[in-house]
Amino acid sequence: MSVVLQPEARQLFNAYKADVARANGVESAKQTFAVLPVPTQKIIQAYQQSADFLKLINIFPVDNAKGEKIAMSIGSTIAGNTNTNVQARQPTPVGALDLLDEYDCTQTNYDVAMKWILLNAWRHHTDFKKKLQEMVIRAVALDKLCIGFNGVYRAPTSDRVTNPLLQDVKKGWLQKIRDNAPEQHYEGIDIGGGVLKTQIGATHEFKTVDGLVEYGIEEYIAEQHRDRGLIAICGRGILSDKYLPLLNTIQDPTEQLAARTIYANKQLGTLPAMHVPTFPAKTILITTPDNLSIYIQNGTFNRSIVDEPQWDRAVDYQSINEDYVVEDYTKCLLIENIELDD
Repeated sequence: MSVVLQPEARQLFNAYKADVARANGVESAKQTFAVLPVPTQKIIQAYQQSADFLKLINIFPVDNAKGEKIAMSIGSTIAGNTNTNVQARQPTPVGALDLLDEYDCTQTNYDVAMKWILLNAWRHHTDFKKKLQEMVIRAVALDKLCIGFNGVYRAPTSDRVTNPLLQDVKKGWLQKIRDNAPEQHYEGIDIGGGVLKTQIGATHEFKTVDGLVEYGIEEYIAEQHRDRGLIAICGRGILSDKYLPLLNTIQDPTEQLAARTIYANKQLGTLPAMHVPTFPAKTILITTPDNLSIYIQNGTFNRSIVDEPQWDRAVDYQSINEDYVVEDYTKCLLIENIELDD
């Protein structure tokens, strides 16, 4: 059954498109246009406000499609002495330069379809334009996190049915660690048949998940990074397995309050624990949030908003060249295949 966009909804939607066009100095949003730098920056800030974890990482604009990573990470110690009667002083570069792992911004499409039945339903809202903008922004922001934590490779044409976590859109941070820094990737031990597991329990090397995390910090994180804002990013199941016995117990009021306080300040080992939407289960990433970046190539944010009556909808077509970057691999550890004994 065909749906008609109601006149009031049409008027509001046209005003929304006119605002977008005006902000970018074009006559109409129907034709594809390059989003101007100031609106681009505002949209990036809106992404970060829409998804809490994006506030913590870097989103860097870059001029070139490919190049060296740019975060100001101190990859080693820099203090030293030099006898200048014999040789010149040798400054240590600031920044984790890794010529074997340059960034490579490729196109990602963030196309949002808005069914006319939805626009009709929203026409009674006084904040119609704000609500529509926030819906588009949030959809893009959450997908950026989904790609960052689940992206494995870039397919010429992605398949959302086969890869619902956007595994085939682009390589994300975790896959960059697997591919580029296998020495910072702990998959567990072979329990037979090539099956790898990081087992935790009384009969295993790691008795608790806290012990696993502390082992990871001491053995895998470079010494100069161990006391500089590390966190443990994890799937929700990791925290449930650790804290459920504490919460699933009949306690007196004082003990209940203590348990809730402990849970509110969730930790894994000595690190603050953070659950992020779409982060893989049975996995922990130890790093600092500012060690993770999204690079966006300047001038590549293209957009058009068009009606598609054959589908009873409008579509906000967006594309941008971007890459997901781990700035310093010595400041991270990816632990996978975690299994806790009952």
